[in-house]
Amino acid sequence: MKTSKSRPAKKAAKTVKKAAPAKAKKPAKKAAPDKGQAGGGRKEAEQIKKKLLVQRETISRTVEAKKNLDLNEPEVGDSIDQATQSLDKEILFELSDNERLMLEDIEAALRKIDHGIYGVCEQCQKPIAPKRLNALPSARYCLTCQAGAEKRRSY
Repeated sequence: MKTSKSRPAKKAAKTVKKAAPAKAKKPAKKAAPDKGQAGGGRKEAEQIKKKLLVQRETISRTVEAKKNLDLNEPEVGDSIDQATQSLDKEILFELSDNERLMLEDIEAALRKIDHGIYGVCEQCQKPIAPKRLNALPSARYCLTCQAGAEKRRSY
């Protein structure tokens, strides 16, 4: 008789399931601020509104004081004095334009607060950083869009 050598049985191939990669947990969504304010809730919006109203009043008083000074200025005689006076008036008009623009920005910010859209960039529609809004309550643009606009103006 033939003796056969017995071979060891083949090991069965094991099917190993790989664990699914762990999903990154998303942070819980924060509650939307009241009235859709991107810069914070209703309380923050009211604080900003008070700041804006104070700024508006300060600028309005400054403009009125400048108007009164300009009206009370006496006429000067020689041409050098007239040139100096003319330059002073030009500077006052330039300041008035700057103040007018500031007032327009303040009025726009107040309207946005009233309509519940304060703190949203007018260009990209993303929220403006609260630190920026605290520093410049009348900000219309986020820092990125503001930098881009200033860069375009400089060319």
